[in-house]
Amino acid sequence: MKFAFSTLGVPGLPLADVLHLAVTHGYHGVELRAHPEEPVHPGIDAAQRADAVAEFKAAGVEVLGLAGYARVAAPGDDDTVLTEIRELLELARDLGAPYVRVFPGGGTEQSAHEADATAARRLGTAAEWGADLGVRILLETHDSHRTG
Repeated sequence: MKFAFSTLGVPGLPLADVLHLAVTHGYHGVELRAHPEEPVHPGIDAAQRADAVAEFKAAGVEVLGLAGYARVAAPGDDDTVLTEIRELLELARDLGAPYVRVFPGGGTEQSAHEADATAARRLGTAAEWGADLGVRILLETHDSHRTG
């Protein structure tokens, strides 16, 4: 059995320290919190991405996924949310991660039906991009959508 952990539990920890934790405690993989406060996030450049891949490879640890903050059911402009998801998908591809996790984030400004329709529309578009990049999108049961 393989074990993994998420950097949600160690916010802001440098990548070298994350990998040291993984190796020291026998973990095989890591889900990376992809927030601008983290060492690995969509705003890093190609060289930084390549460095991260090299560090993971040297440690023998897999990048299992990215924990993103895109809110797929949130009211507002689709383009903003879809851009955020596309950037997460591209980062995941560059890191060799097979998954990106996103939130519903429907809120109370719209009905549950509207939130579902918004999320389905955005996820439908983003899933096509993900398929082209070899990355799947996972929707966390959270906030406005706490159950499956």
